[in-house]
Amino acid sequence: MMREKNEFLSRNDVQDLNELASGIADYYFPYGQIDPIIIAKKNNISYNFGNYSNSFDGLIECEHNDFHIFINLDRLSHAYSERARFTFGHELGHYFIDDHRNSLLKGLSPSHCSITGFQSRNRAERQADYFSSCLLMPEIGFRKYCHRKKFEFRIIEELSKKYGTSKTATALRFCAIGNHPIMVVYAYKGKIKWYWSSLDFRFRWLKYGKDKLPEDTVAGEYFLMNRVSTNTEPVFAMDWFDIRFSNQAELPFKEHCLMKGAHTLSIIWED
Repeated sequence: MMREKNEFLSRNDVQDLNELASGIADYYFPYGQIDPIIIAKKNNISYNFGNYSNSFDGLIECEHNDFHIFINLDRLSHAYSERARFTFGHELGHYFIDDHRNSLLKGLSPSHCSITGFQSRNRAERQADYFSSCLLMPEIGFRKYCHRKKFEFRIIEELSKKYGTSKTATALRFCAIGNHPIMVVYAYKGKIKWYWSSLDFRFRWLKYGKDKLPEDTVAGEYFLMNRVSTNTEPVFAMDWFDIRFSNQAELPFKEHCLMKGAHTLSIIWED
């Protein structure tokens, strides 16, 4: 299946990465929170946490068929921060995903610098990001936690805390295997970089596609009016989505927007 322009990754990528990462997580950690450092040790991957200025979040290097992971504490705070854990999982993705590992072994990519956190447009980087989210949030436990719970933003917060992951990673994981249809929209400096939704989400396309962030949304008002909101707010379908039928325009939705500097992440769901 080709990746549609609204998707963070193709559905085939999502399925394959989920199976790979969840299998690894269940094998090494059938119970409890995943520790990517231990997975590295079990696979004879050396690593170090160091200070490398602003060059990268993480880097995996292959020399003489041996792999080494570098984690940059200048960008990731400390070894067990959410971002450091996620970045370590991302670099493990470059090792466990066959195409990535083979490229490193063949010298096609002797060292691989990464800026993690779902910001890259590069497919391999997005694959490694998603692998990390699946590794840190294994499917069986994630689904069990969501079972029969009414969706509210607090579910994302609770899952984020439970698995030691960012809210962005957690929301994208929920898109794939959660119990309620949601859409996630990431914008930078008022421009939409990507958006992705659960398979059963009612609407497929945004109001202006990726060309323009809709004005009458929580994210839109943040960039246009500098209006900061820390609450879940009501919106209508016509505010966010490409409406094909007039009776859909005022369908009630909710938006919770995470705002930080030039970045916003909107989580949108039907009320």
